[in-house]
Amino acid sequence: MSKSSSPLMRFGLAAAFIAVLLLLSGCGAWKSFKNWAGYGNPDQDEEETAPPEAEKETVMIDGKPYVRSKNPYWLTYPDQPEYIYAEKGTEFVPMQQRLIEAIAKAVGREKEKGAKTIPPDKLQEMVKAEVDRILREQGLGGFVSTSKGHKAPVAGRAVAVIPDTKETPRSQEGLNRTLATSLAEALRRTKDVTVSGDEKVREALNKAQIAGKLGLRPNIQALGDLLGVQGLVLTKVIPPEGSNPGVMVIDIYDTFQGNKLQSVVEPATGGLKPEAVTQFAQKNALRVGGELMNMDWFGRVDFIKEGKVYLNLGQNAGLKVGDRLKVVEPGKEVVNPTTHATLGYTADVPVGELRVTELLGASGAVAQGMSGGPFKPGEKVKAK
Repeated sequence: MSKSSSPLMRFGLAAAFIAVLLLLSGCGAWKSFKNWAGYGNPDQDEEETAPPEAEKETVMIDGKPYVRSKNPYWLTYPDQPEYIYAEKGTEFVPMQQRLIEAIAKAVGREKEKGAKTIPPDKLQEMVKAEVDRILREQGLGGFVSTSKGHKAPVAGRAVAVIPDTKETPRSQEGLNRTLATSLAEALRRTKDVTVSGDEKVREALNKAQIAGKLGLRPNIQALGDLLGVQGLVLTKVIPPEGSNPGVMVIDIYDTFQGNKLQSVVEPATGGLKPEAVTQFAQKNALRVGGELMNMDWFGRVDFIKEGKVYLNLGQNAGLKVGDRLKVVEPGKEVVNPTTHATLGYTADVPVGELRVTELLGASGAVAQGMSGGPFKPGEKVKAK
């Protein structure tokens, strides 16, 4: 280990003592640390930002209730709101606390050792710089929790951000495009997420036979196949109506089954303006990136030639030479015949196994069949 790396190693491994004290001290200690580190507003009254359960606000979108709930990324990233609107039943999404704990430990030790030589404002800059470095340079993969309790075998995700013009009135189309563009730009700054270009999105929308709402399962799957992405993010802006000041919405979909994974909703209390939708996109980009990383990784067979299987994804989705993939047929949807509610999906049916032999740049790969087959274009592959 080089001498130059030792201080950074000591800084990064300053682990247990301060974190334990903060955890034992409760939520107040975390908030104090966040304010001291420059992530919060120390002048803000905590009582005003934490409404009692009985006073929770509810916003109705498309007939579904969205409740004001704690933002799991609030202590993890600068400029994140303490509360967000989430679809009822999905609030309080958990997130690993290792990032904020590591920063707290490191800063605590450095402050204890060098309080006389490191000014407080310098320590604040160090904390913010470390958060930015980890999240933007190393990516989201190691710092988002997975609902299934395991780390995804492939870190990258290929996604597309599309302004939903079918659900947004024409008067708000300009703001909605600003929202989509701002979110795409913010996601592109994350290593583990690759966002499709605008021209490719327009071509897919022209080719896809869109019927009804854009967010319907067949439309999401068709767009996913044409774009070669694993996730779709639809944005929409709902204008003011009555006492409703207007709402900004980000919907996140998995293109494997075409299901909505999560929605991020925020009323435009200050009015629907370009700066408001831009800020909404930027402060929720980390949350959206985390949801995209939590979804199951998969790819598609593009075509077969001379015994080689060509895939329509590569480095853009984190694929590497030597990766083993299983070819599957997606499970079937199980619907209650009386209520017509979806109960879930049957297990994927295995078709065969592939091994990646070559990467064709950012969005293509070549694989060799190891078992099963014959394989067909359009078949889905998952990490083995």
